[in-house]
Amino acid sequence: MGSSSIQAFRQTVTVAWPAKQDAAARALLVRTARAGHARIMADAKSRSGSEPQWEVYANAPGNTSLDLVKLPGPIVYRYRYFTEVVQAALTALQKASPVRSGLYAKSHTVYVNGQPVAGVPKGLKSTDQVMIANPVPYARRIEIGKTQAGRDFVIQVPNRIYERVVKKVLMPKFGKVAKITFGYVSLPGGGELKSRAGHGGAKRKRAAGVGAMAPAIFIGGQG
Repeated sequence: MGSSSIQAFRQTVTVAWPAKQDAAARALLVRTARAGHARIMADAKSRSGSEPQWEVYANAPGNTSLDLVKLPGPIVYRYRYFTEVVQAALTALQKASPVRSGLYAKSHTVYVNGQPVAGVPKGLKSTDQVMIANPVPYARRIEIGKTQAGRDFVIQVPNRIYERVVKKVLMPKFGKVAKITFGYVSLPGGGELKSRAGHGGAKRKRAAGVGAMAPAIFIGGQG
């Protein structure tokens, strides 16, 4: 083989071999990412009976063509555990609720973008705002209310029900995969109890058209 032929062979190997390495490395990266995704979905399904919603991109948000990922990546999956978190929250709230008439325990309600929905919502978008609150007018009193004697309004169970569910149940389990916060929200049509001086001492009546500041759990996807 002449020197010119040897030089041509060397050039071919030098050019072609990195391309083969890149193709093999890209295929390995894609296989590893998809295998990890499959495990996460299977784990969620076996744990809760539902799978999280997800989005994926290669290199930069918006590029969903994983097979065309440019090395060294990354390939990023983002998961939204709305369904699992909402179901866990509702279950915990019901277990923690006082039971007399049963109305309070049955009235924990899921709201999506400010509107009440029946059951546990599915197919939510990353931009959806999800919260759980109780529209009964005495929800705040159950949460933090006191009697005239100074004791907690509710004695059947510990108070701060919503706050405890967030801190003791949801955050330890889902704090790394979802943004979960506790707060108060004005619910339309709920009515608010306001004090009014009247015969025989202070009485309470509901102010028409005024929303009650009810305890609430706010749930969002993790960035």
